[in-house]
Amino acid sequence: MGSHDEPNLEGLSLLDDGDEGFCFDIGDDDGSTGDLQFCLVGRFLSDRPIHVKSMKARMADIWRPVKKVMIKEAMDDRILFQFSHQLDMEAALKGGPWSYDNHLLVIEKVQVGVQIENIPLFHVEFWVQVHNLPAGLMLEKVGRTMANFIGSFVEYDKNNNSSFWRQYMRLRVKIDVRLPLKTHTRVKNKGGEWCTVKFKFEKLSIFCFVSGILGHTEQRCAVRFAMEEDPGVRGWSAELRPENRKFVGGTSRWLQEEEGGKKFDSPARMNQSPVVGSGGEEVPVEVPHGEHVGDISGT
Repeated sequence: MGSHDEPNLEGLSLLDDGDEGFCFDIGDDDGSTGDLQFCLVGRFLSDRPIHVKSMKARMADIWRPVKKVMIKEAMDDRILFQFSHQLDMEAALKGGPWSYDNHLLVIEKVQVGVQIENIPLFHVEFWVQVHNLPAGLMLEKVGRTMANFIGSFVEYDKNNNSSFWRQYMRLRVKIDVRLPLKTHTRVKNKGGEWCTVKFKFEKLSIFCFVSGILGHTEQRCAVRFAMEEDPGVRGWSAELRPENRKFVGGTSRWLQEEEGGKKFDSPARMNQSPVVGSGGEEVPVEVPHGEHVGDISGT
């Protein structure tokens, strides 16, 4: 065949002018979507690389799925979590927030027909405690309003109503991780006086005291680096975390001390309680010997 018989491929397109392409209607029950049926996609809010192998083992240990889970890297620092059973997937999706190495995991269900990189990963559900509410305002309708101020209302913890005297209201709230955390608001009591109510986020991971944004500390905060001079004023603090009080030592009149047995560590070391520092690290703080504090963290 001569060169004059060869087709002209210049400007050739698979689409005719005005053709919008193909549109396929694929149902969730289609056999080809089985691999994605119980699959979650997520990313960690971290300003440094995640050690993937250690993360896989740690997340599997945290979730302990009955039918196991396969975890693998995808593009754009996204992670795929493929479960073998719906109940395991739902437990991971609804039981959070989860974190690895104190870095928050943002996860969503994989949507059939949507590219992995196009699934928005910006929202995480937290249990939020609302403290200092005036008497008479521990009501679900008040909680809904509070939740929608903090983020988006998900659930009101009715089990927290079991005590006659409650220290706080407990709400499940969907938080946009791109926005600063809400720390407080004001409500008016029956006497017409304004009262400040404070919010505490359970399982709160690393966040910035300068910007209030999750996922980094003030040492790597873009807002702080944009300042001509850091005035040292912070609008956020560790008060956003509930108190994590635990029994850390002491004696009992029903306990018989061992005689001549193996020696224990010094009282000072035995009575150290971990406290989370500004960067998310645990800082040991000595607690007086014999002191007992109860657990009111709600986590």
